[in-house]
Amino acid sequence: MRDGLSFRDVLGSAALARISSDPRLGRSDKLKRMKEELRRLRFPRLARLEEEIRKRVQEMKLSPRIQVSFPPGLEGGELSVQMKASSRAELEKSVRELAESLEKKAMKEIFELLSGREI
Repeated sequence: MRDGLSFRDVLGSAALARISSDPRLGRSDKLKRMKEELRRLRFPRLARLEEEIRKRVQEMKLSPRIQVSFPPGLEGGELSVQMKASSRAELEKSVRELAESLEKKAMKEIFELLSGREI
């Protein structure tokens, strides 16, 4: 028991019931989403931090050629940046865009969140 809930209570929660009864999801997708939901319940602060970081990444509105990701569980407190380019000019443009994003409030907040500080 945790938080006054039994194992049966947790498994019978509305969120898990919605996932398990969603006809659009295949078996493996249901399992993945249920595991994510259980993880959110088990580690609410971590789940909140991850969601806040995702929100900040979206706020930056980077081009699709630039991907920003972070490891599950925020392990290592680092993010990864991946760029795709089919020409030197395209790469230059992406590098400039990434450099400009460093000045954005959202980018600064991402690193604060990665260090474990809530905003």
